[in-house]
Amino acid sequence: MRKILSRKPYRMELFFTVIVAAVLALTAGSALAAGPLVDINTADQKALESLPGVGPATAKAIVQGRPYKSVDDLANVKGLGKSKLEKIKPLVTVGGPPAAQAPAAAGAPAGGAATKAAPATQSAQKAPAQAKPAAKAAVPTGPVNLNTASKEQLVALPGIGEKKAQAIIDGRPYQKTEDVMKVKGIKTGIYNKIKDRITVQ
Repeated sequence: MRKILSRKPYRMELFFTVIVAAVLALTAGSALAAGPLVDINTADQKALESLPGVGPATAKAIVQGRPYKSVDDLANVKGLGKSKLEKIKPLVTVGGPPAAQAPAAAGAPAGGAATKAAPATQSAQKAPAQAKPAAKAAVPTGPVNLNTASKEQLVALPGIGEKKAQAIIDGRPYQKTEDVMKVKGIKTGIYNKIKDRITVQ
């Protein structure tokens, strides 16, 4: 009887140890899942490749399809099926205008010592640079002239990366908007995305 009774406390202790271990594992998993979200409008290709089911080709397609207004726009990216999209949705986001962070960065050293003046100047210089992507993203809302637009304005168009933008510039002049499909890499799919945002004058 003594041996049987002595085993019960041991079993209870083992039971509670297993429960505590399971709780700790769930807590660790939640902490990992709560990591920083990947901004699909600003993340580099390596960051995009870290997402589940996203390889180099798909990451490149995501970059070329910028800018995105919502995460659901990824459904138009080649290589991203419904199952992959559902897996990465909780891990990605569409960031707001970086310019919103500028006042905090510039105003932080206002009450600080004189020694912080140099970092404040650097932050103030970085703020306009961060604001540029927001301005570029707004460019395609109006018609972009294929014959006069800058490379930055062309890159801001959906599906047009730096290489295609340079190819468009090299192929000038254009008589009509459809002529842009003569540029290598620009086919009907991309043209349909940008036809309402471009013009020829």
